[in-house]
Amino acid sequence: MSSAPSFTEPKSGRWIDRGRHAQWVLFALWLECVLVWMVRYWGSFDILDFRDPDDAMRLVQVRDFLNGQSWFDVSQHRVNPPFGGPMHWSRLLDLPIAGLIALFRPLLGAHGAEVVACVAVPLITLGILFLLFRRALRDFLGNGLSLFAIALLATSFAILAQTPPLRIDHHAWQIVMAAATMGGVLHHDPRKGGIIAALAMAMWLHISSEALPFAALVGGVMAVRYAQSAAEWPRLMTYMLVLVAGCAGLLLLTHGWTGSLMSYCDAMSPVYLAPLAAVTAALWIAHRLVPQDRAILRFLPAGVAGLAGAFLFARIGGRCLAGPFATLDPVVYEFWYKGVLEGLPIWKQDPMLRAIILLPSLAGIIGLCVAWKREPDPARRVQWLSLGLLAAGGLCVAILVMRSMSVAHLFALPGSAWMIAGLYARVETMKSALARVALVLPLCAISPAGLTSAAVLMAPAPLSVTPSTSCSSPAQIAALANMPTTTLFAPLDIGPSILLRTSHSVIGTGHHRNVAGIGKVVHAFLAPPDQARPIILSTSARYLLVCPNLDETGRYRKAQPNGLVAQLVAGHRPSWLTPVKVPGVDYMLVYRIER
Repeated sequence: MSSAPSFTEPKSGRWIDRGRHAQWVLFALWLECVLVWMVRYWGSFDILDFRDPDDAMRLVQVRDFLNGQSWFDVSQHRVNPPFGGPMHWSRLLDLPIAGLIALFRPLLGAHGAEVVACVAVPLITLGILFLLFRRALRDFLGNGLSLFAIALLATSFAILAQTPPLRIDHHAWQIVMAAATMGGVLHHDPRKGGIIAALAMAMWLHISSEALPFAALVGGVMAVRYAQSAAEWPRLMTYMLVLVAGCAGLLLLTHGWTGSLMSYCDAMSPVYLAPLAAVTAALWIAHRLVPQDRAILRFLPAGVAGLAGAFLFARIGGRCLAGPFATLDPVVYEFWYKGVLEGLPIWKQDPMLRAIILLPSLAGIIGLCVAWKREPDPARRVQWLSLGLLAAGGLCVAILVMRSMSVAHLFALPGSAWMIAGLYARVETMKSALARVALVLPLCAISPAGLTSAAVLMAPAPLSVTPSTSCSSPAQIAALANMPTTTLFAPLDIGPSILLRTSHSVIGTGHHRNVAGIGKVVHAFLAPPDQARPIILSTSARYLLVCPNLDETGRYRKAQPNGLVAQLVAGHRPSWLTPVKVPGVDYMLVYRIER
């Protein structure tokens, strides 16, 4: 392999390096993804068959906003009434969905407008991701290799899984912010790069507190760059200053003055903002006091700043030191949170998912390491080093939290693109056509799609598919609307769909701030019938639902064979529950709660 693939250094004579041609290629790659997704999910559009409860809950939140709920109030008032279910989601991500619904509602009606918005927003998000990823890499890699990296992105299972139609939750926007942050790290102007990275990171932190380790990672990468070159100081300092200002501004914009002063462990709030400010202040002071004429001395301010931030967080963090789910009681943590596989570390996943998490990242990291090793230009070596650190750090986060693998894979894509392109450049010089064909096939195997396919073949796992006869299917949930409006004591996993498709309320959904509601559902379903009754009667629920073929139900039955849910599925009904036949509900057990 040469020191860099031949098309990493753009030549004006190549058609791909002409801006308008590159833009058309980018558009074609995006359009290909759109067409595939449209064909794949066409039958799901009209019934809004969301594949994740969070997507349904997002649309419920948007509906509430359009119906007059306050900008500053993202709680769900039909969850655990009369108290309501607190939520930690960003209102900002409701805007694109709400905007399209408001735009198309006069033309298509409420339902048609929701379908258009829920189909269009993920696809538009994917287009923005393509644009930002190309912009991040173009100046460094050139049009050819940056477009090839996007072509690999279009084969990345972990990334594309967050962008199909109806996938309106916040995960795709996190990947978008990661691409923008990468652009800031690599930007040729240190000050502008710091601003870009900080604004993207502030938004990312506002979307999800899962960005906290990535905020530290990006700061660490910039500190390494500064240690390499004193000219990089503006990038690091600007990043910290704008990050603190951006986080504070977004907090005030979305929560108001009073709400901005409240600390939460699961979202950007003063408990995290104060240590960020301490890091910024300590960084500036240490930079002023410590001589900056040697690399090791230039790295010292970042170390002092990190210690200052960690010290302050240790003093004020309180229960947040135990993590964002510290408020959950042990039973809820065991029987609900541990069932959310995307939030668990790699050692809690099945072998197939472990391979899917690891292989694309490791391939990209290998490519980045080789590129850094073989790059003769010092400035470009720093760029390769930055990408390598981002990819390695992203993999570490993904090992701890599975859902972060999409960002980890994004950071690794430039290394995969460089490695495959470099190997192909060698294959292309071979005289034998048969040899060229034979050696191109293995190159496909080290692409994200090839590695993911290899993981599936090596460690296959059964696919989880919701059949049309499932009690959690859209038709079954919608049939519950035939009941008079009431409050339902229902499984957590179908709570958002009930809110979306009916006017009923529920006691709990799988959203952790509603500690009281989740706790009552889990404890009641696990408890023997006589112990479950007082728990259920303490709520406002009038009817109880059991979904026999739901994964959540299976966990309750396995854990407590004598629990309420297990007994009901087995056909043993306590006297205080009366069966109710609801028209259209064929696969769900519905009971009236006798008080």
